[in-house]
Amino acid sequence: MTTTTRTLRRAGFATGTALALGTTVLAATPALAATLGDHEISGVQFVNDDCSRNEYAIQADVTGTTDDVGGFDRVRFEVWDDGTLKDSRILEVEVGTTRELNAFLSFVGLYGTGAPGVGIVISDVDADGDVVGTLETVDPFYPDDVDGPCTFDVERIGGPTRIETAAMLSEQKFVMADTVVIATSTTYPDALAAAPWAAQLGAPLLLTTPGGLSAATRDELLRLAPDDVYVVGGPAAVGGQVLTDVQAALPGADVERVSGPDRYGTAGEVAQRVVQDSSAELFVASGQDFPDALVLSALAARHQAPLVLTKHAEVPPETASAVAALTFDDVYAAGGTTVLSDDVLDDVSLGMPWTRYSGPDRYDTAEAVLEQFPAEGKVMVATGQDFPDSLTAVPVAARTGAGVALTRPDAVPPGVLDEVERLVTGFSFPLITVVGGELAVHDTVETQLLGLVGGLADPASRSSGGLTDRNIGQG
Repeated sequence: MTTTTRTLRRAGFATGTALALGTTVLAATPALAATLGDHEISGVQFVNDDCSRNEYAIQADVTGTTDDVGGFDRVRFEVWDDGTLKDSRILEVEVGTTRELNAFLSFVGLYGTGAPGVGIVISDVDADGDVVGTLETVDPFYPDDVDGPCTFDVERIGGPTRIETAAMLSEQKFVMADTVVIATSTTYPDALAAAPWAAQLGAPLLLTTPGGLSAATRDELLRLAPDDVYVVGGPAAVGGQVLTDVQAALPGADVERVSGPDRYGTAGEVAQRVVQDSSAELFVASGQDFPDALVLSALAARHQAPLVLTKHAEVPPETASAVAALTFDDVYAAGGTTVLSDDVLDDVSLGMPWTRYSGPDRYDTAEAVLEQFPAEGKVMVATGQDFPDSLTAVPVAARTGAGVALTRPDAVPPGVLDEVERLVTGFSFPLITVVGGELAVHDTVETQLLGLVGGLADPASRSSGGLTDRNIGQG
């Protein structure tokens, strides 16, 4: 596996539960802290015996006031349980603007122990992540208890078809979603480009057949009841009947098609809708084959960066037009020179430095990309033989902080397995999610993954925090 960085200098180029259910404590907000406007916290706790999987979605209108880094103000969202910080996300909003931020926090733990509920904290932080001021504290916040799937260590989410797997991922990992993104299940390019955008919108990526809305997708739309639905791809990829079916299922929703004249134009249209943060980056993938691009899409989603498609030896005009309208300082691509030539990366980067992640095969390339993810105790594993399960996992992975690892159907390649182990080692309650049914990912893969966490103690004996009277620890 290889990570290649190249800098080319050219002249002429410029670079569901309301807040009222918890005790809200508003701290005195410093004059230079971001402004927190309308916001909503929804939470679900899936309970199965003593196991509980907690999922929290926070939607907040935030106005940037202080330049923490590159003209952006930074805000951190946290969930605490029994004195232990369980999950956190730092999001950014451009100074002088107001944006709706979507933060998703999750953890797996024991049910019915310690302090009631959880603690939610929203803070203004500086460039180093240090707290400048607390914008909101809710402790306890009570999620809705729902009987549902909860598994320690290794879980599988997979249906009999790719469309049903996407719907199951949405059902189990999205407490709520005001927006949903839909793409075709038959080809990969539209879903590949749409996944980072869906992640930023806090939206699941659902799949459909080209000729009409699939039943599993329709059922999930009815459950979520979103206000906005974006159908990504032209009429050849997703026919007009799909939009008609979506509108019939959700009469009050705004339904919009996002497309270009071809896959490159569609990717360019989507890329321009991604709101970049202070680290202005561009991700580039092949529009002619999918394996190397799968994990790169997850990395783009994590970095809140657009992803465009190009050909092996030529930058399509639609891609060139989209790139010219974007601002970026660094470019990242996946695949060797037989997938994307150096000249193409030189052209698409417009003189900015570019980095290539590559290896002898798709799994080595995936390993090189996976190395860029920090260890946060979560990882999603999907087949590298086909695209749908991996791509629909991307918005979920971005929400939960997980990396996406590719596996062969019958075994995880050694290098990828090492990276999965790195991502989950040292956490009391890690969660490895296998995406796809047993035809896509055999049970032998589950056995391998269980071996990574086999040394953990019985769940009841694992550390889950020490406080019993409150959730938020004293920093």
